Amino acid sequence: MKIGRDRGLFVKAGDSVFWLDSGSEGYGFSLITHAHWDHLPNNSSRVIATPETASILKLFRNRILEKTLGYGERLKLGDIEISSQPSGHVVGSSQFIIEEDGVRLVYTGDINTYDSLILRGAKPIEADILVIEATYGSPRYVFPRREEIYARIVRWIIEVIKSGEIPAFKVYALGKAQEIIGMINAYLDVPVITSWTISRINEKLSEHGLKLDYLPINSPEGLEAFRGGECVYVSSRRSNPPSKHRIRWSVATGWALRYRINGYDKAFPLSGHADFPGLVSYIQES
Repeated sequence: MKIGRDRGLFVKAGDSVFWLDSGSEGYGFSLITHAHWDHLPNNSSRVIATPETASILKLFRNRILEKTLGYGERLKLGDIEISSQPSGHVVGSSQFIIEEDGVRLVYTGDINTYDSLILRGAKPIEADILVIEATYGSPRYVFPRREEIYARIVRWIIEVIKSGEIPAFKVYALGKAQEIIGMINAYLDVPVITSWTISRINEKLSEHGLKLDYLPINSPEGLEAFRGGECVYVSSRRSNPPSKHRIRWSVATGWALRYRINGYDKAFPLSGHADFPGLVSYIQES
């Protein structure tokens, strides 16, 4: 088993090539850990992904899907075995395990080792070779407990609504959006209005068991609730739908722990990635 790089990481095992969140047109398989744009190849390598990820890929991009691989399922390709386990990053995100001749390679993709309201954190997988992300791979990044961040967000939402304004979140359409919606559903009794893209993704994820309470902004009910003012708006783009109420924009990103996010009223250090202690703990246990 060999690891190489050619416009992206790949693993050569036996006669097969497996591209890790990358690809080469007509050559090998692409193991896609999740459906964020920076993990999708710009070519037509045969894709292996979880059913949830496959649903989002089909929604926005035309992909040649070779195989869906649910958590715990195994795919045999000659003497090579591929399997997947949750990575805790977004709904449907996966770690991939490639095994050949008693050697096990684990590719984590983006991982979050901490539980959230909608996902369980990634569990370490014993590996001979570990390929792990390190977005926050510096000792400077130690996130507050998730419950503490949730409490900060809830307090801010209540404060903004009481002032007669609309709290809004600009977040990733896949991942952070679902967590923010789930948090509001759990802790507050206010309608959540979602942008078109987030609404489409939520619809797809509901087919895989994720249940969220929200109103699409492009629906009559959603537009009416938004114009009423006592709601929360969640969007992947910063654009203001028509309303007589002022909109107060916030972001949720791990970078808010150390950097000022200009142009926003509030920034919360809520991340879909593991912090430094989470990464180190995973490595030590794998």
